[in-house]
Amino acid sequence: MNTKIYGCIFLGLISSSALADFIEDSQVTLTARNFYLDRNYTAPDVTQPAAKEWAQGFILSAKSGFTEGPIGLGVDVYAGTGIKLWGDKEHSFGTGLLPVNRPSLEPTDSYGEIGVTAKAKISETELKAGTLFPLNPVLVGSPARLLPQTYRGIALESKELDKVKIEAGYVDRVNHRDSTNYEKIRLSAANMKYAGVETSGLHYIGGYYYLRPETTFALYHANLHEVYDQYTFWARNTYSINEEWSLYNDFRYFRTVDSGDSLAGHIDNHHGNIVFALNKNNHKLSVGYIHNSGDTGFPYLSGGEANTYLDAWSTDFLNPNEKAWSVRYDYDFKEQIPGLRLMTRYTKGDDIELVNLVGDDRELEERKFGIELSYQLQHTALKGLNIRLRHEDYKNDFGPKATFKTAKEQRVNIDYTWKFK
Repeated sequence: MNTKIYGCIFLGLISSSALADFIEDSQVTLTARNFYLDRNYTAPDVTQPAAKEWAQGFILSAKSGFTEGPIGLGVDVYAGTGIKLWGDKEHSFGTGLLPVNRPSLEPTDSYGEIGVTAKAKISETELKAGTLFPLNPVLVGSPARLLPQTYRGIALESKELDKVKIEAGYVDRVNHRDSTNYEKIRLSAANMKYAGVETSGLHYIGGYYYLRPETTFALYHANLHEVYDQYTFWARNTYSINEEWSLYNDFRYFRTVDSGDSLAGHIDNHHGNIVFALNKNNHKLSVGYIHNSGDTGFPYLSGGEANTYLDAWSTDFLNPNEKAWSVRYDYDFKEQIPGLRLMTRYTKGDDIELVNLVGDDRELEERKFGIELSYQLQHTALKGLNIRLRHEDYKNDFGPKATFKTAKEQRVNIDYTWKFK
C-alpha cells in the first residue's frame, strides 16, 4: 500500500468535484516542539551511564474538508522534521528522539518524513487509507516523543447509530517515533517477557457506547496475526456530587491469548486496572490498582505503549503476575496563576515473576515517583505556548539485563502551535 499513490488518486478525484466544503472545512496547524530528555541510570552495574538528547521538531498537519455530493472525498497531509541540538553515540541509545546512523551509532543531525491519508465519507461513516494516527483501546500511535509514531493501513469509523461509535481497521506497517521508515510490526520484547517477533499486521474492531456524556463503555477485539487475540472492556463514569465535588472512575480489562502459529510462544494474560479520582475545585486525588494474572505478562507492540490508564515512562507495570497500586495528586493554580498546573504520583508494583530475566522464580519489585509542572501562557503574544517540566525517580531489582533500569529522569518540553485556518 503506497500512501503517495492514494494521495494522487484522491487529489485527482477531488479536482473534478465541487471544492467548497473541501476548502472551507480545512484545518492547517504547525507545531514547534522542543524536547530535552535526560535519563541517568543509577544502578552500579549498568553498561550505559545515561540516555540523553536534545532536539527541535516541527509538525505540520493539513486536513481538508470533504467534497460535496453523496460521497465526500478528502485528503490529509502530515509532515514532520527533527533537528539535533545535542546528542552523541555514548548517550543517545534508548531516548527515542532521533534516528541513529549505522554503523557509527551517532544520532542523525536532522530527519524528516511525510505522510498522506486519503479519506472518504458517506453520511456519518468515514474511511481513511494511508498514514494513520490510531488511538483506541487496542492500538496506539504513540505521540510521546519529538515526532509521532504512525501506522500504515485502513481505518473505518462510523457514528450512524445514536450514542454509538464503531471502529474497525487493519495496519501492516509502523513508522516509529525515531525513524523515517515503515517496517513490519513487532511485539515488544521488554524485560524478555516475549520474543520480539515480526508479524504481517494487526486488525481490530470495536466501539464505544455513550450512555450519557459522563458515562462511556467500550468493547474491542484485536488480532496480531499469528501472535495473539486480545479482547478488552472499558467503563468510565463521572458523577457530580455537587458544584464543588465530583467522583470519576475508569475500569479497563484486557484478556490476551496466543493465536494462529503462536509466533511469540504461549500467551495467557488477564490485565485489569481501575482508578478512582475525587475532585474538589482545584484539587484532584486519584488512587489506582493494576492486576496481572495468567501464565504470562501483558503483550503490547514495540516502539510505543499499551492503552492502560496508569501512564509511566520508565517502566510498564505489565510484568507476569504483577500487582501495583498508585496514588496521584493534581492541582490547578487557575485562581492564583492561570495556566499553571502541578501533578505528582507514586506507584509501586510487586509479586513480579520474570524467570526469563533473572533465572529463578523469586518475586521482584519496582516503584516510581514522579512530579510534573506545566504552564501555558495566557495573555501574551505567544498565548498557548506550553512549558512542561517533568522528573521521575524509578527503582527495581530486575538486574542488569532488564529493559527498564533503575534511573532518575528529567524531561523538558516546550510546545507551541500556530493555527492557520
